[in-house]
Formats: sequence, C-alpha cells, structure tokens
Amino acid sequence: MSKKDKKKIDFESEGMHFTGDYTMPSTSESMRGHVGNAMSIVSDIIEPFVPLFGTVEKVMESLYTIYENAKCNKKMCGALIDRIEVVEQATKSLQRKKQENAAKFRSEEYYLAWVRFTNVLKNIKVFAKDVTQQSVFQKHLNANAVKEAYDKNINEFEAVCKDLQFSVYMISEEQRKEENDQITNELNLLGWAMNEVSDEVKNISKQINILSEQLNSQKLNSGEIKVLTVDDSELTDPEITNPDNVRGSEKTIVKRIYRGTLQVACKKVKAIDKNESAGSRNVQTQLVILGLLGICPNIITFYGLAKIGQDDYMIFDWAEHGSLKEVYEKCDMSIHTKLRFIYNIFKGLSFIFNSGVLHHDVRCENILVTENPDVKITNFEMSREIKAETTSFSGLNDYVRWLAPEKMLWELINEKVPYKDKSFKEIQELVKSKKREELPSQLNSNPILLELTKLIKQKLRLSYPEILKLLSTLVNRMSLSSPRISPKNDSSDVTDFELDNKRSFSLSSSSHYEIDPEKLPDVDDCVLDDVPTFSIVKPFEDGVKAHREKRYKEAWECFDEHAKLGLSLAKYWKGFYLEKGYHGEKDVMEGLKWLKYAADDGLPDAQLRYASGLINLSKSTGSSENYKTILEYMKKAADGGSETALYNLGDIYFNGKLGAEKDEKKGNEFFDLAALKNPKFMKKHPTQSTQ
Repeated sequence: MSKKDKKKIDFESEGMHFTGDYTMPSTSESMRGHVGNAMSIVSDIIEPFVPLFGTVEKVMESLYTIYENAKCNKKMCGALIDRIEVVEQATKSLQRKKQENAAKFRSEEYYLAWVRFTNVLKNIKVFAKDVTQQSVFQKHLNANAVKEAYDKNINEFEAVCKDLQFSVYMISEEQRKEENDQITNELNLLGWAMNEVSDEVKNISKQINILSEQLNSQKLNSGEIKVLTVDDSELTDPEITNPDNVRGSEKTIVKRIYRGTLQVACKKVKAIDKNESAGSRNVQTQLVILGLLGICPNIITFYGLAKIGQDDYMIFDWAEHGSLKEVYEKCDMSIHTKLRFIYNIFKGLSFIFNSGVLHHDVRCENILVTENPDVKITNFEMSREIKAETTSFSGLNDYVRWLAPEKMLWELINEKVPYKDKSFKEIQELVKSKKREELPSQLNSNPILLELTKLIKQKLRLSYPEILKLLSTLVNRMSLSSPRISPKNDSSDVTDFELDNKRSFSLSSSSHYEIDPEKLPDVDDCVLDDVPTFSIVKPFEDGVKAHREKRYKEAWECFDEHAKLGLSLAKYWKGFYLEKGYHGEKDVMEGLKWLKYAADDGLPDAQLRYASGLINLSKSTGSSENYKTILEYMKKAADGGSETALYNLGDIYFNGKLGAEKDEKKGNEFFDLAALKNPKFMKKHPTQSTQ
C-alpha cells in the first residue's frame, strides 16, 4: 500500500491521546489485498478498532493517576481499576490473535459494542476522578447517590463486557459482597467526617477551594482581592521586655499586643520571589487563603496585613512555647499529650487538605504550641494547590523529609528528625531499595504507642478521614486529660521503635491532565472503502467541531449516535439540541429527558441546564410540582463548581423563590461564592447593588 494512501489522525478526548494509522485504500488495491494477502485483510479490518483498543490503555493510565491522587473513596476507584485491568489484558490478547478473531472484526454489532465499551470507560474515568476528589467539605455528598452512580457504572461495564464476550471480568458473589461492604464502609466514614464539622467551616472551605482555583488560573486581579488589614496604631509593645519577644533565624518575628489584649506575632512579609511584593496578586490571594484557613482552631490565626514603617508585616497568633520541635527538645511530654497533639494536628491537616491546599512541609518545626497548651499549624510558604504541578525550590534536601505528614507523627513520637544527617541522594537510595529509617526498637506495652506505631508502619496510604477516625477512636478510648508539658528530665515514657523497611513512600507528587474543551483538535473525517462494510462512528469531538462551525446536521448525527452508545457528554449535547431545536423540530420534553440522563451521570453543565429547563417549564405551566427537583439539580451543579448555579441558589434563598424558605444569610453565602468564582456576579449581588 502506498504512503500517499495512508492518513495519520491524532485524537484527543477526555484527556486521552492516541494515534492510529487509518488505511484508506482504493477499490482496486483493496481487492488485490483481499485476494493476495490474508494477513493484509486482517490488518485492514482491525484498523477501525485500533483507537478503541488504545482508549482502554489510556483510561487505565488515567485511573492509576486518579488513584494515586485520590482524596477519598480510594477503595471504590481501586475496584474499578481491578475490573478494567483484567479487560485490558483481554484486549491485548484480542489484538495478538487478530487473525483468529477476524470474523468478530467484520461484525458491525461487535464494532458498535466496542464504541459503547470505550464510552463506558470514559464515563468511568470521569466518575472516578470526581468521586475521589470530592473533599469532605467541598461537596454535600449523599452516600446512597454515590453508591448508585458506582453501581450504574459497574452494571454498564459488565453488560458491555458480555456483549464483547469478555467473560474473565466476572467476580464471585462472595467477592462482590466483600467489595460492596468495603465501599459502603468507606462512604459511611466520609459521612462521619462531614458531620464532624459545622456548616460555617464547610462554607469557608468552599471559599478556599475557589480562591485556590483562581490563584492557579490567574482569573483574579489584585484589586478584586480583599485582604484583611491591621492598623499599626492597634499594635503596641508588650509591657515586659523579654529576649524571647523577637524570634526567627533572621529575627523577623516580633511580639506585639493587638488591641490591648491579644498577644500576636508580627512576621515580616517574605515575597514568594524577588519580583513580588505584598501587593501582588499572588501574595494577596495567599493572604486571603491564610485568613480563611484560620477559622480552623488547629491552624494559626491570621489577623491581617499591617504596614509598620516601610515594611509589610503579617499578624498572627503568638505561640508562647514556640515550635513543637523546640518543645520536645526542651520539655517532657507524656504519650497522652502527644496523642492529643497528633489528633489536633491531623484535624488541621484534614481541613487544609480538604480546602484544596497541600502544605508539603509538615514538620514539628512548623507546628506552634500556644499557651494553653495546644498546637496550631503554621508556615504555609511551601504550600500549593492540590492540582498544581510540583514546586521547584532550593533546600530540597531538607524539605524532602516532610512530604508525607506521617513523618511528623514519627518525629514527635521519637523526638528525632527523620533521615537526620542523610543527604537527598542517600534518602533516594533508601526509597529505591524500599527501606526507611531504622532505629533501635524496644516497644513497650503502652497501648497508645502500639496503635500509633501500627498507623505509621502499616497504614501509610490511609485517607485523612480514615486516619482521623482511628485517632478519634483512640482519643475517646483513652479519656485523655488536657495536654501538659514540663521541663525535660532525664527520663521519658516514650521509647524508640523501628519502622518497617519493606514499604516505601513517594517522594514526588503527580498532577493530572485536564482537557480544555475550547482546544479540541481538528480531526479529519475517516472514510474506509469496502473494509469493513459497516459505517465508522465518528469521534465525539467531530460533533463538537461541527457544532462550532454551525454544521448542525452533522453535529446532531454524531451526538445522537454517541448518546445512544452511552457517552454522557453526548447525552448532554443531544438534550441541548432537542431543547433548542438546532437540528430538526424543537422538542423540549424530549430534550429535558436527555439532559436528565446526562445530569444523572454527574455532569454539572447538564445539571444546571436541566434545572433551568424545569424552571422555564414551571413558568409556562404555572405549576410548582418541579420545585423540589429544580433545587436538587441546582445544588448538584453548584457542588460541581458552576458559578451560575451558585448565583441562582443565592437568588433562590435570598428571595425565597421556588418554594424555598427565605434565608438572606444563606443566600449571601452563595452570592459570595459565585462572585469569588467569577467577579461579574459581584455586580449582581443585591447587597452590592444597593450600596
């Protein structure tokens, strides 16, 4: 076959990239191939399946990344991976034995089953990404709804596997029951963690998530960010002069009295880089996030930014006892006190994590001990958004010891810095050989120490809800008294122990690829002549491209075909076309039906459009029967990140629309969240427009 008759097409879909050589033979060449070379025939008939086979591999790669980055519901994601891994092997076998399976590759029914299968895989990938990144505070999860969505994906997967005659995916009833029990327990645990925090804290966490997104996407200008400020006249010197009133390696932290009563630390602003000042957008956004994080009692409170002389200072709580590292070096702490501190630290870390931020420098040196005493997390200079790429910074040799928060737990129990005196290269070698720091071990019978040792040795991959639940159970079981510290004596009730050297921790973090729907690639139509005899299903992206170019008939045909084959995005587009009448006669009710299909698959845009469609329907009929459903789907869209849905909910509650009880406070919270995501909504905010 000549090179001029081969056309290479690159596909990009849902963050997946794969390339296939699509053979486009002339009739005579095709006939010669059929007559002269059986192997060539097999190669020709398998061509339409090549990108579909590639999708299986790409989805698996994406799921592995999703699993590693999972914030919750990890067992659920793992169960999905287990199934698709088996099918991936069956796919490779099918490709290897293509001549034996030539009859299948000629079947249009078999081909359409494969298209359906890849669409199901794409839906599973979207579901896995969503359900593992739903933070405890960020979304109001309903365990039953999540389980129903999981079961729906599993059932669709197993049904299409039967169509493709993949029998190897089947699991026993006993395995299925065990899997369901694990997933139910995981969802129940997430529900428990949600109930542990107030609605106010959940709302604050949502604001932090949005600000983190804005910081990453650079949507906000510095003038649109409101940073807390402190007037320097409100800051006075302490009455008693003490050398400890000035701290820090560079003596840049000074003790002051705020408003006559509060002891505060005035810390000189250190720009993120030499080109940034306290007035820069990046610094201002991080200061706002710091102010919001301080709502959590286990995180240092940031009161605002003050101008003292010519310099900018951040005003924080004053930590009477200094850092936790200083405390364990100078003072004695019982194991009960350490457990209470560990529990409170992980409550703070959980709040930070579920607010869309990673600290990445969790060491005892960055935990402050207040007068009570209690612990508060500080030093967010190395923090970054969860979705951001790995940060490059100097001093990696020092920070690498603290990428896993369990290292802080290890440090506090042992009162030693992990990997002390080892270089970055030496630490790398330890990890490569699947070893960790080894210390002389002499475990005693103290139940707290034994439980914490288990947590470090065997549970390194636990989620924050799981860690918190274990610590909460341990704290409640021990009926701990208030934490106490005292000057260090020669004795201690804490013994060293040895870490298991058979498991490793990761020194690097992964980022996941997000597809930009506005940058879909141009994909040329692929028309095969004679081989195979059935029609090739155009990629879904062809439909999107046709829509943008106002070739509505072609777009409709593509959306309709993929919607029938189970692709969630195609269901959304089909519903949208029917509702608007872009091609053919407008059919609002049929459009709403397809929008609901897509909405129930978890697409925020479909949830918003379905709710909006029901609002229009209620207006035209004067009926209130859909009010409850409208609120349900509007909330789902808002939880999925739609700023329009957030604003609509603000309008609904602020004005008491759609049968909702009037609640101006709740309405303002939604208005504020919408304005954070998109400043244009600030102008529509009722409290702003009246000023």
